[in-house]
Amino acid sequence: MDAVGWRLRPAKRIDSRLSGGDVPEAAIRVKHLTKSFGPQTILEDITMDIPKGAITVVLGPSGTGKSVFLKHLVGLLKPDSGEVWVGDQNVPALSEKELYAVRKRFGVLFQDGALFGSMDIYDNTAFPLREHTRKSDSEIRQIVMEKLDLVGLVGAEKKLPGEISGGMKKRAGLARALVLEPEIILFDEPDSGLDPVRTSFLNELVLDLKQQLGSTMMIVTHHIPSARQVADYIGLLFRRNLVSFGPKEDMFTSKDPVVKQFLAGDTVGPIGMSEEKDAPAADDEDTEETSEIVVRAASG
Repeated sequence: MDAVGWRLRPAKRIDSRLSGGDVPEAAIRVKHLTKSFGPQTILEDITMDIPKGAITVVLGPSGTGKSVFLKHLVGLLKPDSGEVWVGDQNVPALSEKELYAVRKRFGVLFQDGALFGSMDIYDNTAFPLREHTRKSDSEIRQIVMEKLDLVGLVGAEKKLPGEISGGMKKRAGLARALVLEPEIILFDEPDSGLDPVRTSFLNELVLDLKQQLGSTMMIVTHHIPSARQVADYIGLLFRRNLVSFGPKEDMFTSKDPVVKQFLAGDTVGPIGMSEEKDAPAADDEDTEETSEIVVRAASG
């Protein structure tokens, strides 16, 4: 037993495809996803349907592979086994050209915005439009300024990333993620480094975007207040496995010991202080190169 008297057992494996009642259509279907780095298994046999038009929050202690999971959805990582279906396309099986096309359906907000340091906010935001469309400069300007206005950055468009705050970088990254009107928006730790007030503002912005755009959104985080504020559905990763997944209301009333402890932020339960090891670099790597792979996705 650990220090607080809990016997540590492997988390149960579950098939977390929603069933029963009014089942929403899935925007992404993950089937039996497994990923290891060397001898360390990060994700094991993950099955999960991500509901279309809803906000799904993926929670879990540090080092449980949340960011690794997200990167599989856009093909930045390939699983050792398993499938990731976006529509009728299995992402791990796609050619590079097919993968570039699928990525255009996504907008991704990385942890620190992953902006290009040599470009000002305007050019960062315009980058996907210049790469993927043949729009005129005036059309690009109209779209860019519309998105910057949406995230409250009009007036800061000529600033470089090094000249703005962390919160502004996140909002700029979000504006860039929105310019191609994506069907699916992924957020990797959007509240990381933000104070509680600005985190709440960002959460309200996410809710506004859901209402205005109707996009499918997935947020990877370990911030419980954010999950409570924005989630329609919640999934919890622990010890390589998806412990539980369902509507927010069901998760916050769950009797599962892992779910109950994590959502309460309690020290008493199966989750220990040092149980979860730091993940490999792929779990928290957030570089310009990674960002460019997604936002460029050049079609050859």
